[in-house]
Parts: sequence; structure tokens; C-alpha cells
Amino acid sequence: AEMPLQMQVQLLRVLQEGTFERVGESITRKVDVRVLAATNKNIQKEMEEGRFREDLFYRLNVIPINIPPLRKHRSDIPHLVQHFINKYSLISSKEINEIDDEAMDLLASYSWPGNIRELENAIEYAFARTKDTIIHASKLPPNIRMHMDYSDRYTQEETTSTKVDEYRRLRQVLEKHHWNRSKAAAELNMGRTTLWRKMKALDLDK
Repeated sequence: AEMPLQMQVQLLRVLQEGTFERVGESITRKVDVRVLAATNKNIQKEMEEGRFREDLFYRLNVIPINIPPLRKHRSDIPHLVQHFINKYSLISSKEINEIDDEAMDLLASYSWPGNIRELENAIEYAFARTKDTIIHASKLPPNIRMHMDYSDRYTQEETTSTKVDEYRRLRQVLEKHHWNRSKAAAELNMGRTTLWRKMKALDLDK
């Protein structure tokens, strides 16, 4: 989808006529090939905005295969991580053969906008920073570590907000019934024991 329009014209001719000329030659050569093309762009939008030729698209779009993003196949992440660990262990001659649970959790929870290529880059980055035989979470790229920090902070803030709301609701009902637990529990649709436990957990008292 990022191919210049002039090159798209040339490729279309090759696919339609099965001929081409090499740069600097006047001889027309014949060719019989099958083209496997891939893109991560919205090709329909590219055609509508004039950046990709519609006739070339239909010439290429014989057997379309839609590959879902990595975030929709999170179960594949551990296998891919191990594959890249094995790959960069050979390339770098480092005896790194595993990744700890915290680091794997980070990788499994990340959204991977760059898909498998971004995952491979993350492992390569970790290899460059790892001195022992295990990849730890602290060695992963900053954007991935920050993602988990934000998620943890968001979860903590969400939990705190829920507790505050519950505290206010219980106190409001208890005050309405002059701290009569039986009446308050009935309005809250819970047992007296459950109400007492919640009051104790929230440190709720007169």
C-alpha cells in the first residue's frame, strides 16, 4: 500500500501482460510469477484517497487472507517469545534461555500495535540489556513497562473509587435508619452479617 503510483503502474503491467524491461535495457522479457502481497493499512481507504490503484488491487486480490492482530492471539505470545529468545541467543552468542513470569505477564498484557515485528524488537532490546541467563521485566522496552505501570495504577484507582462509593452508600443508608443495621441491611438487600462485615472492612462507624 506504500508503493509509489508509478511503480504500481509498472507492477500492474507485469501482472497483466507478463512482460517487463530491466532498467537500462530495451529488451522486453517475459515472466511468469505469483505475487504474495501484504499490508497493514486500510486498503479501501487508500484506494478512495487515490494512493492505491483500484485495478491493481483487484489484480492482486485473488485469494485474500485476513491475519488478525497479535492482541487477538495472546495465547501465541509465549511460543513466539521463546522462538525469538532461541533466535537471538544464537545471533548474540548469549546464554539467555528463559524469561521470568513478571516479564511474560507484561508481554502478554501489552496491546502490540506493531504486532509480531514489535514483539521481536522487544526481545532483541531485552537481549542487549540482559547480562545473565534470564530476561527480567526491568530489561524490557520502556513503553511496555510503562503500559503495565499505568494498568496497575488504573486498577488501584478503580478499586479505591469503588470502595469510596460503597462507603458513602452504606453510610447514607445507615444514617437514614439511625444506624439500625437490620433496617439498613433490608434496604441494601443484604444480611445483617454481610453489612457488619462491610462496615468493618471499610472502617465505617458512627
